[in-house]
Amino acid sequence: MNTELLEEIGLTKSEIKVYLALLEIGSSSKGPLVKKANITSSKIYEVTDKLIEKGLVSYIIKNNVKYFSAAPPSRIKDYIEEKREKIEQQEKSFETLLPSLQNKFNFLKEETNAEIFQGWKGMHTVFQDILNTLNKGDTDYVLGANQGLNPEKTRRFFDVYIAKTYQKGIKIKVIFNENSRDYYKKSKAKKAHIEARFLQQTTPSEINIYNNKVAILIFSETPLAILINSKKIAASFKQYFDIMWSLSVK
Repeated sequence: MNTELLEEIGLTKSEIKVYLALLEIGSSSKGPLVKKANITSSKIYEVTDKLIEKGLVSYIIKNNVKYFSAAPPSRIKDYIEEKREKIEQQEKSFETLLPSLQNKFNFLKEETNAEIFQGWKGMHTVFQDILNTLNKGDTDYVLGANQGLNPEKTRRFFDVYIAKTYQKGIKIKVIFNENSRDYYKKSKAKKAHIEARFLQQTTPSEINIYNNKVAILIFSETPLAILINSKKIAASFKQYFDIMWSLSVK
């Protein structure tokens, strides 16, 4: 007999064997059923219990012996209908869960791109990206600005960047390390578009947060820049910047 359809509607091979055996031999105790169904004796009660749960087998007890009987084959149709109704209910329940699952999926799905740039040419590439990304009225948020290990070269580099942001109408909100206060004051660049504050800290790196990007800059002898493109990461860095901004002084 082809039993694939019975498997498709949710019966296991062992359940099918037991149910078909009961259809053939009628009411039966454990011994004859094990022999007819050709399954192990230790497994028979587990299988019959599952069939009873599905409404496909019933039992009675005679003289302390349990006898099993198969339900009419039409009961299988009822079982299919019950499964359909249960699936419909599960679908309705899942609809309420779907939005939160989708949010988790979207968070993980966001592709995070990270690039590493070395040297002053690499630094130029990163700051050109800031200029290309931001429009008039947008803000470049800078945390931990400092003079680096080569103050004069760092100043010349940023004087050019500051001039270009001024020309384009890009705003800059920057938190300097306190030990860079004089360094900033001596800059001859136009500063009307810059809002600067200072924090008693010594950070080894500078962080620029702009649009959906974060640039982590290390001004060592050979500067290093890590450019991260991620909306979620940029948002988390911006939250951190806002906290530090509230703690900094003019």
